[in-house]
Amino acid sequence: MKRIFCSLLAVIVFVCCFSGTSALSVYPSIVRVGINYSSNAVPDANIQCDSGFLMGHMNGITFIERSNTQEKSLNIRYKDGSYIVLNSSGQTVFTTSGDNVALKTKSGTIKYGEYSYHGDFVFKAESSGKLTVINYVDIENYVKGVLPYEMSASWPIEALKAQAVCARSYALGTLNKHKKYGFDLCNTTNCQVYKGTERADKNTDSATEQTKGQILMSNGKLAIGYFFSSSGGATENNENVWGGNPISYLRGVEDIYEDAGESSKNVWSVTLTAEQVQSKLKSAGYNIGTVSDVRVTKRTKMDNVNEVTVTDTSGMSVKIQNDKVRTVFGLNSIRYTINGDTIGGSHQENFGKININGVESTDDNLYAIGETGTKYKINSVNGKVAATSNGNQVISLAGAKNAPQIKANTYVFRGTGWGHNVGMSQYGAKSMAKLGFGYEDILKFYFTGITITQM
Repeated sequence: MKRIFCSLLAVIVFVCCFSGTSALSVYPSIVRVGINYSSNAVPDANIQCDSGFLMGHMNGITFIERSNTQEKSLNIRYKDGSYIVLNSSGQTVFTTSGDNVALKTKSGTIKYGEYSYHGDFVFKAESSGKLTVINYVDIENYVKGVLPYEMSASWPIEALKAQAVCARSYALGTLNKHKKYGFDLCNTTNCQVYKGTERADKNTDSATEQTKGQILMSNGKLAIGYFFSSSGGATENNENVWGGNPISYLRGVEDIYEDAGESSKNVWSVTLTAEQVQSKLKSAGYNIGTVSDVRVTKRTKMDNVNEVTVTDTSGMSVKIQNDKVRTVFGLNSIRYTINGDTIGGSHQENFGKININGVESTDDNLYAIGETGTKYKINSVNGKVAATSNGNQVISLAGAKNAPQIKANTYVFRGTGWGHNVGMSQYGAKSMAKLGFGYEDILKFYFTGITITQM
């Protein structure tokens, strides 16, 4: 009896271990990528390959062959309830009705438009008669088609490997994003840029192959691999950008590795007039009159902007929060100042000597008094009133090469970083790789408490 019990226990342990190992296999091996759809749907589509085609339809993710052809160029149309496949001479080589028509190359890749792709192509008719074009592709070939468009193939291999794991995790974590159109992901920055094999090289393919099947996990669940170009100094908590509940692995970190000089767009400046600010707010759905003041009124613990208050001449104010502090104004990131306010309590630019009534001051604790009584560091208030130990006095800035010349009713946004600031900084990953960090180190730095697991 004891022997039977031990045998049963061994079987149970084996089954549990096997189930635990295979639990991640619920993720699909095929990703359906929308190439053309909705307003971008096409009246007909041309595809080419070097080996001829198998023709039929797609049942779920299973290709059902109905016919084949040696033709290397085909045109697909939809008319009167039927899909019609024509050769380059305009002769019909295949027709079918139903939900879709699918074409598979006998070998190699399929060229559609300017790009070549692994996998199969499926065409679905919309109510207008135009075609939605979908590429059904293996997840690893999908990552190979994303990687060189989201990160330069010339970057260090460890950065590319980190990006590959992010791309795979992002894809699997957002598969329902375009469900209403009959596919999983689009091919643009709305999801991830995907353009097949054109830019892929040995570096990007190797990065994908070396991380094959690896995904980010947090507390036993898939972690979505969000990424962006550069943080400018710190990433951010997800709730401070997109709202919603805090996600444990999307915690802001001080980005001590990112090299600001690597990205040409990491340091930026945007100047808006009061009229332009008003126009942008109205376009975003805010009700505001003639703008009289724009200022940062809330920052996060990471010193990123979390709230901007815009006030009009009637005294009415609107508060712009979370990621809208970037998108409403058309800015590169959420890490910026307005008319020279400060980040982290330190001066961000060299404004030269500080004069109080014409006498140079060495006092580092001077503040300007705004119209509402708010104190501001003096690094941007030439000619304004300052609070000093001798009372309120006029201050000026002398010998300052970079001192901003701010016109009345003009707002200068000066910032660092490029993107939404949640997840992995791509330029940070590059810097870390150049410093000798491996891709796992990179991912664990930017994603709090994650593990890297095989699907």
